[in-house]
Amino acid sequence: MTSYLLSYDLMKEESSAAYQPLWDELKRLGAQKTQYSLWLVSANKTAKEVHDHFRQLLDKNDRLWVAELVRNHNRSNTIAGTDAWISNNPPSR
Repeated sequence: MTSYLLSYDLMKEESSAAYQPLWDELKRLGAQKTQYSLWLVSANKTAKEVHDHFRQLLDKNDRLWVAELVRNHNRSNTIAGTDAWISNNPPSR
């Protein structure tokens, strides 16, 4: 599995029910929320495939960015569980 950073800008209110399918899918896949709109997700797909999968859960004016996580990363003051998620889903390179 490859680990990815997934970040989004939602143009509607965060509490909008329209985005519940996005959050449900992230949770279903065992993603880890690390910041307000930044998640770690592990998948047997390319970055483009992950992007395309989540793009369909957003409005057309929302922004989405997906990047492969590599071993050369730094983090600080992330949401609880982030270090454990990275340990359980180590970057491939």
